[in-house]
Amino acid sequence: MHQGLRELLADCVPPESVAEIHCYHPQPYYHAAEVPKRLITPEFLLLVRRALIPGGQFFLQTDHPSYWRYMAQIVPVFFDLEERRSCWPDAPKGRTRREIIALRRGLSVFRGVARPKVGLEEAEALALAQSLPLPT
Repeated sequence: MHQGLRELLADCVPPESVAEIHCYHPQPYYHAAEVPKRLITPEFLLLVRRALIPGGQFFLQTDHPSYWRYMAQIVPVFFDLEERRSCWPDAPKGRTRREIIALRRGLSVFRGVARPKVGLEEAEALALAQSLPLPT
């Protein structure tokens, strides 16, 4: 299950060492039995938060509406989330192949930039993460 990114953040990336983390179109796993495999979870967000330097940025993007609704629900618990309605200024035709295809097909693409909430202590963030729902 997502061997690589989660483990990289947990085992190899020192705290407060990364300026930006980009996560474009993570696998949404459409079948109900596979939804728990989704990358964006409270636990993963704690790892992202831990890795980012103060003022660091976490870029998110998906074309899956229900996955975005979940992200928009849990990301603001740990981060200040700025949702973007338009394309990224540096890539008006899309940053990824998936985004380019989605835009050509007329699909909505949901984007956001998240910055760690100031003043949220690690113990409090952990307690919050344990209380939040997993993807459904």
